[in-house]
Amino acid sequence: MRSDARFFSTGEMKELLGRLRQKARHGRLIDKVDHALVTYAWATGCRASEIASVSLIPTQPNWLDIQSGIVTITDAKWDSKGTIPLDAGSLRVIRRYTREIRPRIRNASVLHQLFITKTGSPYTPNKMTKKLRLLLARYGFESKSAHSFRHFFCTDLFRRGARLHEAKALMRHRDVRSTMVYSHATIDDLRAAVNRRLG
Repeated sequence: MRSDARFFSTGEMKELLGRLRQKARHGRLIDKVDHALVTYAWATGCRASEIASVSLIPTQPNWLDIQSGIVTITDAKWDSKGTIPLDAGSLRVIRRYTREIRPRIRNASVLHQLFITKTGSPYTPNKMTKKLRLLLARYGFESKSAHSFRHFFCTDLFRRGARLHEAKALMRHRDVRSTMVYSHATIDDLRAAVNRRLG
């Protein structure tokens, strides 16, 4: 495990989510969309291509059951199929987004994708990657990328006590070695490790 500016620390992620939440309360439609998008990226650890393609209807290969809060991925890189349950807080954010915010976006009534561009078109994987990178830069995280959310998701699972096989399943890796590659020691982790010596 290593520390690297490309990866979120816990403090950085809390700051980003907090600022987005605050902006969504009082901001424009796009601010509310951005809050839901980042919440989903944080809560699922999905790749940008999977976020771009996730649908609200079960006939699609990647879809979110908004009632149960289960994301099903059957079309992904390296054939990494699986399911990801949303935590209760994130599910509340996404349900509010689908109920109150998404219907206000152009073409929302005719498109099945969970996330739609402000011009009313589906995201491509490249557009989603660019969208997240620009959003992160706007909030002062220029060194981070769309994939930084996936790295944080895995690191945070281990930090919170997930077993290796659980993290592997949620990351949808075929090999546990891939899962371990996604786990990183941040400055917060290193500080906590040093402080434990004093306990």
